[in-house]
Parts: sequence; C-alpha cells; structure tokens
Amino acid sequence: MRKLTLIAALSVFAAPLLAQDAALLMGVNRYEELRRVGNGTDVLNSADSLRDAGYNVSTLANGSSIDMARLLQRFAVDAADAERLVVGLAGRFVTDGDRTWLLPADADRPTLFGVNSAVSVDSVLQVLAQTPGQAVLILGYDQDADNQIGSYLRQGVGDLNIPQGVTVFYGEPDFTDGVVIEAITVPGGDAMAFARNSRGLREAGYQPQSLIMRPATNRTTSSPEPVTDVRSALNAWNAAQEENTADSYRDYIFAYPDSPFASEARRRLDAIENDPQRLAEIAEDQLDLSRNERRAIQRNLTLLEFNTRGVDGIFGPGTRGAVRNWQQVNGFAQTGFLTREQINRLDAQASRRAEEIEAAEEAERAELERLDRAYWDETGARGDEAGYRAYLNRYPEGIFAEEARAALNKAEDSNEAAIARERALNINPVLARLIESRLDALGFNPGRVDGRFDRDSRRAIARYQSSNGLSSTGYLDEPTLARLLADTFGR
Repeated sequence: MRKLTLIAALSVFAAPLLAQDAALLMGVNRYEELRRVGNGTDVLNSADSLRDAGYNVSTLANGSSIDMARLLQRFAVDAADAERLVVGLAGRFVTDGDRTWLLPADADRPTLFGVNSAVSVDSVLQVLAQTPGQAVLILGYDQDADNQIGSYLRQGVGDLNIPQGVTVFYGEPDFTDGVVIEAITVPGGDAMAFARNSRGLREAGYQPQSLIMRPATNRTTSSPEPVTDVRSALNAWNAAQEENTADSYRDYIFAYPDSPFASEARRRLDAIENDPQRLAEIAEDQLDLSRNERRAIQRNLTLLEFNTRGVDGIFGPGTRGAVRNWQQVNGFAQTGFLTREQINRLDAQASRRAEEIEAAEEAERAELERLDRAYWDETGARGDEAGYRAYLNRYPEGIFAEEARAALNKAEDSNEAAIARERALNINPVLARLIESRLDALGFNPGRVDGRFDRDSRRAIARYQSSNGLSSTGYLDEPTLARLLADTFGR
C-alpha cells in the first residue's frame, strides 16, 4: 500500500564483558521541510543524570535519517546485555493508526504513500522488551497535533503495540526530561508516582503500582539534605547567561528554583518568550507552509524585485533578507517572518505587477509589429529582390520574413533558369559586342562595349526587356535576342 522505511538496527551482537544499562535520547525541534517542534530537544537534558546513574547514554539532537540509523544501531548493541533500558524520543511523529514513526530532521513531507527514513517506534519497543519490568519509553510530541496527511497517515502517535513489561510515558516535549531527572535516576525514585502526580505526563503499557529503576542506597548517617551550593548555582548562572536562550534560562530555573539568580532568570525567560521576533517566527511556523507555498512566496518577492537568491522553497538568509526589505517598504515590522495577511498582500502585489508587466510587453509587441509592417511597406512590399533583402537584413524573424524568403527563392530559381536559357544561345564575343552596341545606340547605356556582359550590361538588358514588354531578367533569351536583332537590322 505504501513504502515506509523502518530505520532500526535490531541485530543481536556479542555481549560486552561488563554489562552496563543503556539509554537512547533523540530529539528534533527543527525540520527542513516541516514546522518546528517547540522544546523538541528537551529530552536530551536528562543525559547527564542517566550517565551518573550508570547508563551508557547515546544522544542526538536534530539528527538526519543517517545519523539516527547509526545511533539506533549503537543502541541495539548496548541494549543486548543491559538490565535497564530507557529511551526518550521527541519531535514530530506520524501514524497510520497501528504503526508510529518519528521523523528525522531531513524527512520529506509525508505523502499518500507514507514517509521514508523514519524511526519505527514499534521496532524500538521490541528492543525495550529485552528487559521487562525495567524498560521505559518516553515520547514527547505535540498532544494537539492530529492533522490528516493524505488518506492513510496523520500526525501524532497511534495505538502502540506495547510488549509486556515495557512502560511508556508520553506528553508535551518540555515534560520529557522530568521523569528521568526526578524519578528514574533518583535512588528510590518512583517513576509511576511521578507520572501520576504530573499534569504533563501520561502512562501506558506496563503500569505497576510503583516503578523504581534505581534502588535506594543505605545511609550510614542521618545528615540533613544539602542546601543549594551557591558556587554551583553561580557557575550555572554564568553558563545560562553565556548561552542566553530560553532553554538555558528554563533549565536554570528548574535546577536552581531558590537561588539568588532565579528571579532574574525568570525575567529573562519571559523577555525571550515574548520577544516580537520569536513570536513572529512561531506565528509563521504555525502556518505550516508547504515547500510549493514557499516557492510561490519567493517567486512573488523576486517579481517585485526583492532578491531571494533563488527559488527553492527553502527560506535561508537571502529569502529572510528579501522579506525584511519588503516589510520595510510596506510598513510592517521587519522581522523576516511572514503572517497570513502579509502573504496575501504580497501575492496581490505580485499579481498586479505581473499584469503590469504583461500589459507593457503587449504594448511593446504592438509597437514592434507596427514598425515591422511600416518597414515592409517601404521594402519587400514593392516586390523586388532588393526590397526583400533589405527587409530580411532588418527583420530576419519578422512578420513577413517567410514571405520575403519565399520570394527570393523564387527569384533565384528564375535567375538560374534565365542563365540557362542565355547559355543555350551560345553567344560569341562578336555577337555580344553587337548586342552591347545596339543597346548603346538605343540609349540603354550598357557601359563599355567589349563583348563581356558585366553589371552595366545586365542592367541595360533588363531595361530593354522591360521597355519592350519582355520578362525583365537581365539575361538574354530567344524572344529578347530576336527582338533586339530585329531592331538592329531593321534600321
């Protein structure tokens, strides 16, 4: 019915000498062809916690299909002899109802026939089934995305066929790291209790009363819980400021909610999340423009003389710069991101410009045709070879070019026949001088009388033929010669 490539290396390899628990974290927030996924890479935030808890962790952010395939193969090797398995996947998922796939960053837009190079969630579940009771799959995706794609696919997660002993947690992407950091990797932490108390997570599959992935350690002393390390909070704050992103401030607030810098982190996070540029980007993302729609926008901008540096359906620096220039001319905020209203106005302007260009081209075509016809009236329309040649020199592809060429071809054929007829007369030099002398005596000016028919001789013959109602070729034939000799001897 359709081709869906399942990228998952599930071969069983030789077990390592020392068993180590395995974890796989893959998140995508930016796609080449699809709308971005907010916080799609938050699932990777738990990598350090998993490593500290003894997991061999493989991570990938915004990976291509090739990178994802390579990482899945590595995870299959790590999982072969592990006792605990944790997989976190976040991004854009598609499903046919029974099967589900995670799309890589370079995935083509899904069509009627499915998607290529996608990660099969069902295959990942089969790997997790190797450690029943100690296997967790965490899925982060837009819970409200349920758009139909063609006749068979839609966005989101379908009815998963979850093996026995595998627990699945799912929710919005920004909730994917909490269950790991605050439960799965915490000694004595109960993942099921955490999920039940969280408004952002749901559970499916194996759902025991409690799920403890890391047993509690025995404490020899009853020392109080350590307070927040001020130096650690300061170092983390400096790192968050250096990165200066919404994710960096959000992570800092999550890790140090009571630190002296938490309120400033919240203020900066609020400023970033409400930044007009960011809001404009989110608004355009929500339009979910197809590649053809993006090409149409680039063509419209180019038509209006805003250079996008290509029409390829990819909004790179050239297109963003063209959008900003167009926005400036039209009185919009220069964000480089378009709204639906702006796209409609741009299309209207381009349509009007296209009509103006067409009208100008039509007027130019009419003027060129007028000049063409006027030139013909003064040259080829007079019916002589000189006129035909003059017209073709100016208008080799003109309105009357075919007619002029046909007339010239006919004239050339006629000349060849006239030459043949003259040769058949076998005129010797003596007779030739006699003919030139007679033409001279009759006033037709054949030039020098030397028995050689040059250009002047030919013109004199043509004038004689024309004045006597003969075919004016400039070459002698029997009627011309007979008439000319009769005129000669008659006198």
